[in-house]
Amino acid sequence: MKTLIVLSKQFPFGNKEQYIAHELRYLSRRFERVIIYPHEHFNSQDLPSFELPDNCEIADLNTKLPRISKVIPTVWFIYLFVLEFFKGKTKSWWLKNVRKFYATWLTQWAMAEGLKSFIRKRAINENEIVYYSYWFSTSAVCLSILKKIGFISGFVCRAHALDLYHEDWKSPDPQIVSLPFRFFKQSQVSLLFPISDHGRNYLAKTIASEKLERRYLGVFDYGINPHSDRTDELVVVSCSGVDERKRIHLIGYALSKLNRRARWIHFGDGPLKNQAMESVTSELVTLEYKGQTNNRDIREFYASKHVDLFVNVSLSEGLPVAIMESMAHGIPAIGVRDYGTSEIVLDGYTGVLLEPNFTVNELVEAFRSFADTPNPQLRVNARKHFEENFNADKNYAAFADRLSTL
Repeated sequence: MKTLIVLSKQFPFGNKEQYIAHELRYLSRRFERVIIYPHEHFNSQDLPSFELPDNCEIADLNTKLPRISKVIPTVWFIYLFVLEFFKGKTKSWWLKNVRKFYATWLTQWAMAEGLKSFIRKRAINENEIVYYSYWFSTSAVCLSILKKIGFISGFVCRAHALDLYHEDWKSPDPQIVSLPFRFFKQSQVSLLFPISDHGRNYLAKTIASEKLERRYLGVFDYGINPHSDRTDELVVVSCSGVDERKRIHLIGYALSKLNRRARWIHFGDGPLKNQAMESVTSELVTLEYKGQTNNRDIREFYASKHVDLFVNVSLSEGLPVAIMESMAHGIPAIGVRDYGTSEIVLDGYTGVLLEPNFTVNELVEAFRSFADTPNPQLRVNARKHFEENFNADKNYAAFADRLSTL
């Protein structure tokens, strides 16, 4: 059996990237050894936040990066900068951020040297290693450097949203406009696994189709959301950060205009909490702002408390795992017809799709369609869609099998 090296951002430290832990259940069964390189973790004294399978270990190299000569990486940077500059759309953005990208490049070169040194010191057979980056961002640059200098023969990546859509990603943050070294990464990666068909089609414009395989993420089955005979209150749930991109205040505005009793439960927190709280202006609407909540607690809530509808009105999403989770319990959803959301919210089948530039009144009408004429079949369809496309047991087992054949 082979060794798998997984490049994360911070996992298994911190409280993010929990879906890597889900995948590891299956990856650890297909590989003799799994080494996790938390690419952006800089404190080796921290304790892991996640329990790892017995055959997993952490290569926390960030505090021991080797000193490197800047001559060769600088020559490479100049060459790639010119190449990416003329191929990319946002010329001014490249020029504005040249120093930042140069610093990123030198860091990734040092990361690559550190990983190379780690492998040689551990005497790992380089021909028996599969390199897997969970993100198509800086860690993919690191592996691209190793491929370019001939140390590794290839590597694979997942591609989600912020690490995928570059100039076309809709975000209020002006820094999230593009990602450096896009074409360099695309030329070096062996296989790229976008998490949606939309992502695959987007990448197919600039990368050979034989390098692309759509692989959905997945969530686990925690049971069916209980039914309720109560019809005088619409129970709506949302789960996300609370910032400009997520736009959850629009939920409060729309429910307040619905003119009927509703309960809105929100899981998640962020800088626009007050705006969300103040968006509810009707006495008929009750807001339960749960704030940052453990994922297991959210899933147990879905399994035990009746919910009529899940709502996601974000400005941009890759393929929302939060909607997968709700549908795993048989809860239909309202989503926005943008990026990969339309692959999980099937209009009229598992919920309602709104156009990206929807109005508050259109959201009100979507709520009204659920409140006035409940359709039990939507709940059945939501659960079926989860079982067929987003079941973690199926998806992660198949993905682990795929990596083990490389």
